[in-house]
Amino acid sequence: MSRIRILIDYTDNYAACPADDRIACVSTGRTLDEVKKNIAEALQFHIEGMREDGDAVPEEFNDEWEFEWELSARAMLHYTEGLVPKSALSKATGINQQQLTHYASGYRTPRPLMRQKIVDGLHSIAEQLFSIT
Repeated sequence: MSRIRILIDYTDNYAACPADDRIACVSTGRTLDEVKKNIAEALQFHIEGMREDGDAVPEEFNDEWEFEWELSARAMLHYTEGLVPKSALSKATGINQQQLTHYASGYRTPRPLMRQKIVDGLHSIAEQLFSIT
């Protein structure tokens, strides 16, 4: 089974596309669940259309596949904004709240290391919540 990496970003809606630039397929949705559903349907439709047209289909799409979701910092911060206060995320990541706000608004895009700090911070907060009995 192939793993297909899907990139998800957020502006006024979520937007998703395959990381593989050989497949030109994009979808949007108002929620994270909706965009995941929509890109799965759009990609299936797109691949079927490529086959019908006789276009070369990348090998990883010839068998069954599953998705690997990669959210941009902006999409992660938008998704978690009602769940995790920026003050808690700032404490967990060491990134100041104003910088997190810039990342969430799209005013700035974090470097990969900073994005990973956000991911690790969210995971740390989740682990602390899971430890409550």
